[in-house]
Amino acid sequence: MARAAAWRIRTPSSACGRHSSRRWCNRCEARSAVLSRYRETLRGWTAPIGYALFRLHLRPNHLTLAGLGVSLLAASAFVAGRTRSAGFLLILAGLFDFFDGSLARASGQVTPFGAFLDSVIDRYSDLVVLLGIVVLFARTPNARGAILAMAALVGSVMVSYTKARAESIGIECNVGMMERPERLICLIAGAILDLLEPALWVLAILANITALQRIAFTRRAMRDTALLSLVVLALIPALSLAGPRSPRATHRSSAPPPIQSGARAVTPDLERVWADAIVEFQRGNNDPVIREFASEAARTSPISDYLGFVLADALAREGDLAAARTVVTAIADRHADSLLAPEALLEAATLAGRAGDDDGAQAALKRLIGSYPDSPALPEALYLLGQTGEARGQRDAAASAYRELRILAPTTGWADGAEDRLAALAAAGITIPPLSTMQRLDRAERLLKGGVPKTASDEAQRIADEAGDASIGVRALRIVAEASARLGRNELAARTLGLVADRIAPERRPAVRLEQARLLRRAGQRAKALAVLTSVESASTESEAAEAGYLKGQTLEDMDRRDDAVATYRALASRYPARNVAGLALWRLGWIAYLRGDLGGAEQAWTRVGEIPGGRTLRVPALYWAGRAQEQMTGLAAAEPTYRRVLAEAPRSYYGVLAAHRVPADGASGPSATESAIRLPADPREAFVDDPGFVRVELLRRIGLVEFALRELGDLVLASVSDPVRLYGASGAYARDERYHLALRILNRHFADLAAAGNPTLPRAFWEMLYPLGWRSDVADVARRTGIDPFLVAAVIREESRYDPKALSRAGARGLMQLMPGTAGPMARVRGLTFSDELLEDPRANVELGAAFLAGLMKEFRDPRLAVAAYNAGDNRLRQWWKARKTSDVEAFVEQIPFDETRLYVKRVMLSWDEYRRLYGAQ
Repeated sequence: MARAAAWRIRTPSSACGRHSSRRWCNRCEARSAVLSRYRETLRGWTAPIGYALFRLHLRPNHLTLAGLGVSLLAASAFVAGRTRSAGFLLILAGLFDFFDGSLARASGQVTPFGAFLDSVIDRYSDLVVLLGIVVLFARTPNARGAILAMAALVGSVMVSYTKARAESIGIECNVGMMERPERLICLIAGAILDLLEPALWVLAILANITALQRIAFTRRAMRDTALLSLVVLALIPALSLAGPRSPRATHRSSAPPPIQSGARAVTPDLERVWADAIVEFQRGNNDPVIREFASEAARTSPISDYLGFVLADALAREGDLAAARTVVTAIADRHADSLLAPEALLEAATLAGRAGDDDGAQAALKRLIGSYPDSPALPEALYLLGQTGEARGQRDAAASAYRELRILAPTTGWADGAEDRLAALAAAGITIPPLSTMQRLDRAERLLKGGVPKTASDEAQRIADEAGDASIGVRALRIVAEASARLGRNELAARTLGLVADRIAPERRPAVRLEQARLLRRAGQRAKALAVLTSVESASTESEAAEAGYLKGQTLEDMDRRDDAVATYRALASRYPARNVAGLALWRLGWIAYLRGDLGGAEQAWTRVGEIPGGRTLRVPALYWAGRAQEQMTGLAAAEPTYRRVLAEAPRSYYGVLAAHRVPADGASGPSATESAIRLPADPREAFVDDPGFVRVELLRRIGLVEFALRELGDLVLASVSDPVRLYGASGAYARDERYHLALRILNRHFADLAAAGNPTLPRAFWEMLYPLGWRSDVADVARRTGIDPFLVAAVIREESRYDPKALSRAGARGLMQLMPGTAGPMARVRGLTFSDELLEDPRANVELGAAFLAGLMKEFRDPRLAVAAYNAGDNRLRQWWKARKTSDVEAFVEQIPFDETRLYVKRVMLSWDEYRRLYGAQ
């Protein structure tokens, strides 16, 4: 195998071909576009405008597309003969184009696609404006003007085309005087001063001259690059011994000073320089990164590891593999605790392999595997270790690495590659020892965790059939049972657990039998489940006996044996008052009585829930429904104190909202402003004042390395799990970058009780993060056209995807409103959209289809709660539930929804809907 196949080759998107000397580059710079020399000064002036636009929640692509729209208007004005108006419109279009880059840098939204889109839209804008001028002159007897306009159009296209083609072959070509800004100024001046034909003469001549200059420049650069390559190849033996190098080569290839772990403050001016370097790097220009990130300021900054990593990438793109390798090795040495350390070692190994240093590559890979065994880079490292082993003729070592990869990461693409290499090695006569039984078990467990249950089940079943050791057989059968359950084969999973129970010690059987009974219930085998649960009820372990008793009561309810269920629930509440199942049993006793019309019995059961230790988690729901029973028996006045107790404990919960709708809003209920044990600052950023970790996050974000910033922020969250104020600050950072789903993951996990208590001291920022309103204009527009409340749509988005446009469920639902392709496809085609899975990741398209589907459900079921339940569980299933209902009170019906997921989903959406109206309704 060719060694090159083993290594990741980074292809430069735009590498400069001007490497023979610094003098060559200065000469090129002198002949670059006229206005380019003032770019840095202009960026300094426009930066404040960029930050102002960012605060208005605009995106760079908004300005780019707006510029195209104004250019179309300018072209229309030219066609209509209103040249002066066209000139002023071109000024406006130029301003849009000017400020979109400032906005991108200010907001940290600089992306390669953004640069690509900006360039493509600029070309469209140029073409439509010049075509408008062609049409203008074509309508007049002056044919010369139309010819000039066509010549100007051809020249403009060729200026851009020659640059793009030069960059595609590795030459950065910026020579000539008629770049886009100069062409735009020429047209504006001609249109406003009524000198359009002279302006076209200037544009036609100079644009085509610029294109010819670029052709000549590229030819010289290619010739000099080829000559330089021959010289270097000839001098490699001498250079390996000794000899002077050019100043540029010395700067690139000499080992840079070690990256320092100490950190210095970074000034705003330096931040801007680094941000601009990142922008240029993403456009393919590596020189600014190499110049700025190799400086002393970069090496001693708080983010020196990240700047070094980008520097190494730039050096590698320029072909200086030795210097790049030195930089990434320094990162691993000086920043061993950095999240980048494993990747730095992987990059060091990659660069060593590309340079032919297989010993160095192998050493770096072994260091990574030994020092960072839990790193996501481990599978690739193992694969590359196998490749280096093959390259060095160490085939047995290579086979060992591939075998380890198959065990540790069997669901990755690297494991598939390892399978192929093991087959090739076996065909070449290398003996590949089979995996041991324990290794096969480990692999099957990892297959199951990695989402490949069928393969995991098949392998585990083979192990169980072969195993002579009982403990190995039990472990294998547990894998088979869990995999079968994931595949929906609940009866098979229950049977397998029965085999497990027969093979384990008696004291461990109740827990397995309990799990078996749950699976039998899911499979609809209620009689068998009841028999298993009855046997577990007599277990000596209280926890399993109590849980079995509650499941037995539920099973009896499902079998319409309600009197037996009542007896079971009463026995549970009496026998285990301190356990959670006692509260659940009383909750069910209340509902059985309520649905039978025994309101007094229902109130008594629900009141008792709050009086026993085991009823803590159901205290608020039970209080609310006790109030409902009281209200139906003796009127609202008697129930009002109970409702106010709900409002005092959890005003911003689902039941708090229901209670608030039943009592007068006199302000007498709710927590006082002094009850909260946590004081959150009004601005989440204050939570991390002078925090070194957050300084790194914000600095990375401001210079445009947003993905690196999010990785660091994730690490900061893990270190802050015991500090709610810091978690609040991290949520704010995620929300500022519109990563609402990551903010909600923190807030829902750590602040649910605080939110339900609704303390008045909680800042508005907390609520706006807990109930974000992303893609607000799209949601409002779509909701208006479909005729439903935009806040209901926002609530559904929050509960479906947490505002993650890339969300993908296990079932295959996609996007903000979690649409299944089978449902969304026909709806998209009806609306004239070309359907694909990627369409569902487009926020607007997803919201449009999801809102239309929700509107259809609202039209059919006429109640938001029923429509939302149908959205989650399916309309056919909801029709079945509604047909079999025991009450027409929708509030009570929601409590009887058989699916836990759907029941809780409806409650969350209804609460979110109320909160969205409370927070944003006045706006």
